[in-house]
Formats: sequence, C-alpha cells, structure tokens
Amino acid sequence: MKALAKQLFKTFLFSVILSIAVNSVYYAVTQKGIDYSHALPAIFEGIVFLNIIVFIMTLPTLFLANPLYWNNLVVRLPLYFSGSIAFLVTALTMQLTPSDRVVYLVTGCVFIIVHSVFYYLRVKGQARA
Repeated sequence: MKALAKQLFKTFLFSVILSIAVNSVYYAVTQKGIDYSHALPAIFEGIVFLNIIVFIMTLPTLFLANPLYWNNLVVRLPLYFSGSIAFLVTALTMQLTPSDRVVYLVTGCVFIIVHSVFYYLRVKGQARA
C-alpha cells in the first residue's frame, strides 16, 4: 500500500508542476501582449485545486494494494484509471466557457499521462521481478 500511495503522491506532484507549466503557456499564447503577472497566482491556485480534485478521484487506486485486485487486469485498469477518466468526462459535459474547458481538459490529460507513465513503470518493474 505504501508503494501505491507514494506513487499516487508523485503523480500528483508531477501533474501539478506540468499542468501549471502547460496552462501558463496556453494562457500566454492566448493572451498575447497582455501582462499576465496578475493572473499567474490565480492560474497556479486553480491548477492546484483541479489537481487535488483529480487526485481525490483517483484514490480508489489504493485498493490495488490487495494482490487479488492487482493481479486481475479487468479490475486493475478501472480502479487505476477510472477517477481521472471520470474527471475528463465531467469536464466535457459541464457547461464551461471554452477557455475554462481547455484548462480543465489540459489538467486532466496531464494527470492521466503522468498516471499512465507511473502505471507503465510499475507494471514493467513487476515483470522483471
């Protein structure tokens, strides 16, 4: 369980850093020529909160500490990825402004990519053992 919790926390940290970077670049590109130093703290805060939401939604991953669940691929994949996929589906179905929707989707996609990389490393590491 400790390994999964540590992995999920690393996913959260890397996702926050990457999604802040990507969303800041998106904001800078879409708001050309505007001084966005006043908007940067709000962007940071919003991205951290969105990542906290996705992190909470992925907490069912911790059930995979049970070897019975981890060894069953049909159970493992939904438990591991359903939270972040549910976040993306929710972001697509919510009535948001187009710029907010992009921020939500970018944050969710960055989280799921980082989460997938850690999944791949974990599965690859167990295949060697």
